[in-house]
Amino acid sequence: MAGFVTRYLTENMLQRDAEVSREFIESIVNTEYMRLGNRGDQNGLSEIQDRLIEHISKLPDLVRANLYGPDRVVIWSSESRLIGRRFDMNHELETALRGDIVVETEEDKPEHEWLFETGDIEAGRRFVEAYLPIRDQGARRVVAVLEIYKTPHALFQAVDRGVRLVWTGAALGGIALYVALFWVVRRADQIMRQQRARIVEGETMAAIGEMAASVAHSLRNPLASIRSAAEIAQEEEEGDVLKECLQNITDQTDRIDGWVRGLLTASRDSALPVEQLDLNAIISETLEGAAAEMQRRGIDVALHAAPLPEVRGTRLPLSHAVRNVVSNALEAMPEGGKLRVVSRSTETGFVEIIVEDSGAGMPARLAGRAFSPLFTTKPNGLGLGLSLSRLIVERHAGRIALESAEGRGTRVVLSLPAGD
Repeated sequence: MAGFVTRYLTENMLQRDAEVSREFIESIVNTEYMRLGNRGDQNGLSEIQDRLIEHISKLPDLVRANLYGPDRVVIWSSESRLIGRRFDMNHELETALRGDIVVETEEDKPEHEWLFETGDIEAGRRFVEAYLPIRDQGARRVVAVLEIYKTPHALFQAVDRGVRLVWTGAALGGIALYVALFWVVRRADQIMRQQRARIVEGETMAAIGEMAASVAHSLRNPLASIRSAAEIAQEEEEGDVLKECLQNITDQTDRIDGWVRGLLTASRDSALPVEQLDLNAIISETLEGAAAEMQRRGIDVALHAAPLPEVRGTRLPLSHAVRNVVSNALEAMPEGGKLRVVSRSTETGFVEIIVEDSGAGMPARLAGRAFSPLFTTKPNGLGLGLSLSRLIVERHAGRIALESAEGRGTRVVLSLPAGD
């Protein structure tokens, strides 16, 4: 495209320069015809030839001029040795005799004889050769053709500037196109990588779902037996201590059953039943359930619960997601620490739950994989907690993010859209 524009620009600027020269010569010819009352043919041209030659010699940047008659013979030339010669094999001259302007640059032809030997044009210097048809009064027919050789330095400079501008624009456009295509390809590559990772993750989560269903099915029957035995033992009158222990067994059994139900719900692909939920209530229940463990580990908890709009969702899986995040935070502080839980509304229409711990944290390279299935930094961990939490939150049209640094603890943010 740049080459095409360059050629178009060059040819049109040289053509326009030749048209101006032709209009100048024709105006002189017509003025002389009118002054002498001539009829504007070959005989009339010979009567004004001296005046015409005088004006031709004043053309700017002119180095040679040849005046041809309709019979292709050189009537006059600034190089006297060409006068009277005929150049038959000259296609440009034939075109000019038909009334068209012809412009060429640096083409070797017979009429260029002595052009460089006489020093009219320095070797290697650019020049323009133009054939200008001269028409009679009324522009009815061509009575002569003027061939001029020019070295228009200013015009060539203007052409060169235009060419440089075109190629600079083409280069910048090429660079811009390359950058745009590079960005598109890079973006497509990133999307494909993400999709591939999601496919692998989806297959992993499907396997986890099958495993969770199998584990849940295997656990529920023993849990039912444990609960039945505890209820029978409660009926025995052997002291308050036994009853308290048996009650604890019952409570923990119910708690395990709730976890199993949540695991089953998270592993299903079917649509979840939704209701209006109070996240502050879910947070309170989660912290109450973990109170004994926090006391045993020596963990101080700070709860900052702001009034929240209700969210639409399913209680069991959302409780399970929050419980997983809190459990991870507690396990990150085996020697005690501080747990900070914040709930708040955002201006973008989301409700956020922020869980921060003062544990050891993890490097950025590991934090980026925290939500990957089966990835864990715990010696006895399964790597299911955060991945299931993310799955549950995303099924509720929300998102979950984790920030962590070694020695500075971990911060997890669950965001859920506020319900109507």
